Amino acid sequence: MKIFFFLTIFCLISNISDARKVCKPPIIKSEKEIFEKLKICNEGDKLLLFFDIKLNSEDLIVNLCNLEHTIITRDEKTIVHKRRSGLTIICIYQPNNELFN
Repeated sequence: MKIFFFLTIFCLISNISDARKVCKPPIIKSEKEIFEKLKICNEGDKLLLFFDIKLNSEDLIVNLCNLEHTIITRDEKTIVHKRRSGLTIICIYQPNNELFN
């Protein structure tokens, strides 16, 4: 009975720690870079995505985010020449398989 209890606690703790991972890939400047730079992310991670103004944020949200959860976006279109400027999306990572085929 004690072994079952400890295994249950261990599984719960490992699931909680996995769900808290934040994936911060480098800034994405073109559509060609999406697959390469998101290789470090696992499905279900919290995704903090910086991308160039040239990319369409709606397409990225539909293809990369879990739409059942809250999605946060931030526009910095007025500051173009500042490092790490551009657009930001924060969401739960759930890639659309059609995007990567």
